[in-house]
Order: sequence, then structure tokens, then C-alpha cells
Amino acid sequence: MRLAFAGTAPFAELVLDGLSVAGHELSVVITNPDRPRGRHGTPQPPHLKLRAAELGIAVLQPEDVSSPEAVVALLAHSPEVLVVCAYGQILGSAVLDAVPTIVVHPSLVPRWRGAAPVERALMAGETELGVAVLKMALGVDEGPVGDVRRVHVPADADAGRAYELLAPAAVQGVLATLRGIADGSVEWRAQKGEPTCAPKIEPRDKLIDWARPASMIVNQVRALSPHIGAVTELLGRRTRVWRAAPGAGPMPAPGRERLALPAGDGWVDVLELQQEGRTRMAAGEFLRGAGRALAGS
Repeated sequence: MRLAFAGTAPFAELVLDGLSVAGHELSVVITNPDRPRGRHGTPQPPHLKLRAAELGIAVLQPEDVSSPEAVVALLAHSPEVLVVCAYGQILGSAVLDAVPTIVVHPSLVPRWRGAAPVERALMAGETELGVAVLKMALGVDEGPVGDVRRVHVPADADAGRAYELLAPAAVQGVLATLRGIADGSVEWRAQKGEPTCAPKIEPRDKLIDWARPASMIVNQVRALSPHIGAVTELLGRRTRVWRAAPGAGPMPAPGRERLALPAGDGWVDVLELQQEGRTRMAAGEFLRGAGRALAGS
């Protein structure tokens, strides 16, 4: 089957890699335009664009994928189905009327509809995640379901690891749905249950509230790692916490190996962090250097 693929986030790259070896013809990849990044604001391409080039797939980068010009450019590649995964743009009726479109959503819909389903699920402490393949509708993640697969994610996994575990299930779900589309056997089922929302991560979602229980803080840290970072202030500097664990037993005295910070019901063992303007480092390295004041020395 001749496919177009729309995506931008790293999860989309994992799914594209899986589809690229599955026997379907990938005629074009649609991704967001290059955006300014870094200290100097130099435009940088999405990683998916670079990966598509490595795979020899044509790339389109419309500012508005539903514009007449973008739809004409898409149709020039004659796709039989458009697969959408972590794209970052809303597809309008101009696209949906032109090409049969399915969307890969990393959640057990209708739970966690929205832009950050994995992050929100991990923040909530969930370990049973999943991937649904939907027939795309105008409402966000509201389309009928053609395939759904559950995936167990360890309680200590961060979002990066969760996406890695979800990607094979996503590829399997897409392939099963495409087979069903090809032979007419796919059954589109209406979503059942009370929807919950997974809005995009806002600045307030990054801030650590140390009055919350330790387990909730740790879930926040792992949900935002390795791509966003939970934020606090240490020694007057904005600091991202990349890895943490709930403290066990009495809170240890200050030292040069363990960074223990009090939480609402105990303490959090900060394992890896990054102060503004500095590189990521293990807690012990931080306490022997810039964080000496926290080590009691």
C-alpha cells in the first residue's frame, strides 16, 4: 500500500522506522517546518525530516497542512492512506476529504485524549498504557477505533522509555489496520467510556511543588524526562531534575553522594539534574562541585 506519513515528535520517528521495513511504500513524509532553536535561534529541521532523508523519502513541511497548496502537494504523491503520528498540527476537512487518514495515538482512548497522553499517564502513576489506531475525525482523538493494544510500562520508566515500549505496539496496530483497510475487514468501533484530557505540557506543569507527596514528584520527574524536565530552584539557579526516586526510610544527613530533598510526606532522592547554563550531571558530581553547600561542607 502506498502511504503518506505525517509526524514530528520523536515517537513518530520510532513508528516511521518500523513502517519503513514492513513492506509498504512510503511515498512522502509530512512534518513541521524548520524552527529556530538554540542560543542563536538558528532554524533547525525536525529529526523526522533528517530520518526521512536517510530513508530516501520525499518530505513536505507546510505551515498549514490543510491549506489548498499543501493538499495539492500531498496528492501529488498519490497516497492510498495517510498515517498521522505525533504530528503537532490539526488536520482539517480539506485533508480528511482528500485522503483516507488514520491516526496513531499512544493512549487507551478515550482516556488521555490530547497532545501529551504518555506524559499525563505517567504523572498519574499509571503503568498500563497503550496505543490506539483511530480513523481520523475533526474532533481531537475522537474518531472510531480500528485497533488498540495495551502495553505495560515499568513504574520507574521515564517518558522516553515509555515511548520506546509503545512504538512496536503502534507499528503492529498500524499494520493490522492497513491490512483491514485493504481487505475490507477493519471494524471501526466507537470509543466507549468517559474521556479524560491530556493537554500539552505548560510551564506550570514543569514546576516541582515540594509540598506534594514524594511519589507524585517522582512521577512528575519521569513524565517530563528526557525531553522537557521538571524544574525547581537550587542555590539560586533554575534547575531541571531529570531522574529521581522516592526516598526510603529516614531522610539521610547531607553528604557528597546523595542529594535528598524533603517532600510533603518524606523525601526525594534526586539522582540526576542540570542547573541553568550547565550540563546534566549525577547528584554526586553536583554535590562535589557547584552544589557543595548542599553537601554540608
